[in-house]
Amino acid sequence: MRKIDFHCHAFPAEFLQVMHQIYPDAIELREGVDGRNYWIWANTPLPVWDAEVRAKQIDQAGIDTEILSNPPVYSRVDEHAPELCRLVNDALAASCRRYPERFKALAHLPFNDTAAMLREMSRALDELGCVGVLITSNIAGRYLNEPEFLPFWEEANRRGIAVFMHPANSPSYRDDQPPTLLSFPFDTTLSAWKLASCGLLENFRNLNVVLAHLGGTLPYLAARVDLAFDSPGFYGSYPRPNRRPSETMRRFYVDTALGCNRSAFECARKLVGLEHIVFGTDYFIEGTNFMERTIQFINEMDLRSDERHLIYCENACRILNLNS
Repeated sequence: MRKIDFHCHAFPAEFLQVMHQIYPDAIELREGVDGRNYWIWANTPLPVWDAEVRAKQIDQAGIDTEILSNPPVYSRVDEHAPELCRLVNDALAASCRRYPERFKALAHLPFNDTAAMLREMSRALDELGCVGVLITSNIAGRYLNEPEFLPFWEEANRRGIAVFMHPANSPSYRDDQPPTLLSFPFDTTLSAWKLASCGLLENFRNLNVVLAHLGGTLPYLAARVDLAFDSPGFYGSYPRPNRRPSETMRRFYVDTALGCNRSAFECARKLVGLEHIVFGTDYFIEGTNFMERTIQFINEMDLRSDERHLIYCENACRILNLNS
């Protein structure tokens, strides 16, 4: 059964080097015990991308195609954003040309400049062959329901492309715990709720928004949010959604990355349905077993073969316009 990994990262060496030059406080170069260099971003080790090594790794795990993305490009969004996005898009597109059946890439866009964003979106999708767009749950502290992002959503809707939302640090995060453990899924939840409650998904029917990590805590909280909607006066002076929230949330897709928990999976399944769940592993740190463990989890679930095919391949092929 073909497997398309929707959630996997690639950190090109040229991108990491330029990031370190521009933002030396944001990314740090270290040498591993094996003598190979790696980078630290948000307290997370980022291995330098090697397409040949990754191709062998996914061969061993039984994965056919990876959809590549690079979330750190959005950690700082300023006058350097157009250059960094072009650099990432070009580097990932080169790997896709080298291994066209194994890798596809998402486009990375300079969201602080609308004209530059639309130009790069066109270049990445139409010339480089990117199959969708990567966003993060907030872009340098700005959430995606803000009016400044409307031109992006309009163009994404016009094209009917897949938009993959990867979590980012909450702009209000202050803690002594790794943000990737709790802050990331919390921010996905908040960002997705903002999109669902502002009417975006109702107004733009061609959007295919994919949430990482089973949608954060959104599936778990959906009934709670509906309960508030059904309670007169609950919202007070806060804006009240036009529709029952869970009805709108069903428009989202979610991936299986780091979601190897039956109860969490069933929450997501109940909210969006198997037709809106895509296979993702979040593999990027060498030595982890994210790929193998996610495959084992899905294979051990009480699912029919055709249902596994939806998750592993069919849903991704549909929204990415790939041949199944």
